[in-house]
Amino acid sequence: MYKRLGILGGMGPLATSQLYTDIIKSSYAQKDQDYIDMVILNASYIPDRTAAILHGGKSPLPYLSDALKTLENCGCDLIAIPCNTSHYFFDELQSCCKARILNMIDLTAERLENLGINQVYLMATEGTVKTGVYQKYLSKKNIGIVNSTDEEIKEMMKVIYEVKAGKNPDTRNLEEIAQNYQKPVILGCTELSTLYFKNSEKIKYIDAMEVLKDKILELFGVNKLT
Repeated sequence: MYKRLGILGGMGPLATSQLYTDIIKSSYAQKDQDYIDMVILNASYIPDRTAAILHGGKSPLPYLSDALKTLENCGCDLIAIPCNTSHYFFDELQSCCKARILNMIDLTAERLENLGINQVYLMATEGTVKTGVYQKYLSKKNIGIVNSTDEEIKEMMKVIYEVKAGKNPDTRNLEEIAQNYQKPVILGCTELSTLYFKNSEKIKYIDAMEVLKDKILELFGVNKLT
């Protein structure tokens, strides 16, 4: 059984807050001591992941590694990173960290396999989409991803960065895109996890951050509210 959860957040801050809130609201508890002991590091200083991966920006890897060490020094033996794009560096991060890091993308692939889904549409950052981070894990389970057009990626990035800027973006274009494909949709950016998609009765959304939250509750032996 794990003792203390570390959340390496700040990518972005609202998504980090959402994960914490979702963990609390999903926990069956009757007193303070029934909740998960955790340390949240809002490491908003970490350089932009997409800019680094695709456009030659400053690498976030050393900053991510230092943040993990901070959480380790705080006694965290299980770490969650509510940022899909940062999982591009997952192997390097786990190799330099003694604590177990949950792989949100691998967990999402497992959820899709359990649901019997064999093809999805991915909504995520340009960095996540174009580097094939999800393909790496989904292909192992024979799950295909419908390719996004550049215009669709542009719309995703617009919505994602509006969330980062504290705005309330209009999601109608993204919902229309999802409806056109008629495939289950992975919400593969934690900024998207903070939004409400109105057409969920027509399109099945699989929220990667929700998958991460469910695994955290399971590993800490916390009963989940239904």
